[in-house]
Amino acid sequence: MELIAISHPDFIPNEAERINALFRDGLQRLHIRKPHCNVADLSQLIGEIDPAFHTNIALHSHHELAAEFGIKRLHFPEKLRQGTPDFMLEKLSNAGFTLSTSIHDIDALTQLSKGFDYTLFGPVFDSISKEGYQRVINDDFYLKEEQKTIKVIAIGGIDHSNLNKIKQMNFDGAAMLGAIWHSDSFFKSFSKIAGGLSPRQNGLDSDLNVDLKSDQNFISDSSSKIAGGLSPRQNGSDSDLDIDLKSDQNLISDSSSKIAGGLSPRQNRSYSDLNLISDFKKITKLHFISNQTLEISHLDSINLALEAGCKWIQLRVKDQDESEVLQIAKSAKPLCENYGAKLIINDFPNIAKAVSAHGLHLGLNDMPIPEARNIVGDNMIIGGTANTFEDILLRIEEGANYIGLGPFRFTKTKQNLSPTLGLEGYRDLMQRLAQEKKEIPIIAIGGILPDDIPTLLSTGIHGVAMSSALIQSKEPRETVQNLKKYYVENCR
Repeated sequence: MELIAISHPDFIPNEAERINALFRDGLQRLHIRKPHCNVADLSQLIGEIDPAFHTNIALHSHHELAAEFGIKRLHFPEKLRQGTPDFMLEKLSNAGFTLSTSIHDIDALTQLSKGFDYTLFGPVFDSISKEGYQRVINDDFYLKEEQKTIKVIAIGGIDHSNLNKIKQMNFDGAAMLGAIWHSDSFFKSFSKIAGGLSPRQNGLDSDLNVDLKSDQNFISDSSSKIAGGLSPRQNGSDSDLDIDLKSDQNLISDSSSKIAGGLSPRQNRSYSDLNLISDFKKITKLHFISNQTLEISHLDSINLALEAGCKWIQLRVKDQDESEVLQIAKSAKPLCENYGAKLIINDFPNIAKAVSAHGLHLGLNDMPIPEARNIVGDNMIIGGTANTFEDILLRIEEGANYIGLGPFRFTKTKQNLSPTLGLEGYRDLMQRLAQEKKEIPIIAIGGILPDDIPTLLSTGIHGVAMSSALIQSKEPRETVQNLKKYYVENCR
């Protein structure tokens, strides 16, 4: 049975030093779970951890950092798992990534992708770190071997006193958070939990019969001397944590784990697939494109969409000077920020950079994406319009993060309209993409009405963009909420 350590959900003082010390003293598995962190803070923490230990780290979020640090262990929480196509999970697994997920119903084992190596299940006992988070099984629970489609790791309320019970229930391992980070004497507590697993320790706890291989050494008593107690703000949940149970044979070599460069072609392809999954995660499914008429301005239309609940706003201004568009963008940015929405600038990369927009969208006749990328940098989302299969392939080759594919039908909001695709056009293009094994988030655009969305989604597109249909709706907020509800119920 394997023991896994889970990071504290918050950033804590001297965290990297403590992690390094634990690894030096024998820790073999650490999942970094920071559910509310941003990518910069997480990158800084990993960067402060000794590169020699990166192969022992698994990421719960911001999987795009795996390429930077040579990490090959990834956890997919339930929502992320439901939003990731099975074929992408299997591709990552085949490329050498160790994948895990979380379930709270043991019957869900039969529904998991073949790409997963193991799953977290729990809480098996009342949570230590999250008050009121109660167990989902009884003491007489027993996990039958025929139920195990993959390894099953117990989590929730686990400490030194009940590890033997976990083994009796026939779990493949145990993951601990609360017993480590919410103890008055953190390191001493963890040493006791590990119970003589290191040759440096005095022997196995007589009350704890845990079968571990000799190389799975955990923390020696000396760990208790490091860094002292933790701050009072340390609290959090162990309800959806990441465990890694696969052997070191699935890891990249020590040299490539220290730096993302020098990877084999197979590893480079796997990181490309990982970035694609990140794109699917980052691109929302409902986009709004601003519009201006005699009755309503671009800012008015954006404000309407924001009040209705849209979180992805594209400012698309045509036939106006760049200086005028800049002023509109400067006004649109704080509007979006007030609603927690992302602003995308159409056509003007310099403006997107000037206002620190979330993204840039380029039409077929606009600047090439690689040229725009040189202006806005590597961190900005860039989408591109496409009308044909050749356009799609070009956008993929250019490095687009998503594609606006259309138009679906005739629309008055766009001049010089490309040929309309209709439902069959989308179905044909999505099938060709699948046949060519090409993947990228596809957003349907052009004259789309709410009633069109169910059939459009059946073609395999990622989401839709709307403009006039929302502006002209008698109840914009109800329209948006109904669409979001549909996505939640049908797009898992």
